[in-house]
Amino acid sequence: MSVVLDVQGFKIENNKFLAKEFCAYDGVRLCHYIFKAPFPWDLLPPPLKIQAKWLTDNYHGISWNSGFTPLHKFGNIIKHIADGADRIYVKGSEKAAYLRNFTSKPIIELEEQPRLTPSPYNRYLHVCDV
Repeated sequence: MSVVLDVQGFKIENNKFLAKEFCAYDGVRLCHYIFKAPFPWDLLPPPLKIQAKWLTDNYHGISWNSGFTPLHKFGNIIKHIADGADRIYVKGSEKAAYLRNFTSKPIIELEEQPRLTPSPYNRYLHVCDV
């Protein structure tokens, strides 16, 4: 069975990626999570606040303080989803590299297409936490 994954997030210090939203689809089941912030907004350095605000306003529409699922559960969620998969598809090399930290299953990178304008629907994604 193949699984298609997507992960959106923010960058924190040392250019480290921080997962904020995760979605997976195996052809039958769809799962979606929005993760809680790992630390308060006030502790984020000013340049990273600017970047995070831009991502919220112009790209994925998910605010730093959105979410219900504790971030420390991310690894277990990936392992559970990848357990039954023979391969995993993900868009973009950075996301593929990030996900490889959580599973040894083969990850197939789909080509990333540049987005010219943000989707007006992205700002509503934070409402649908499953």
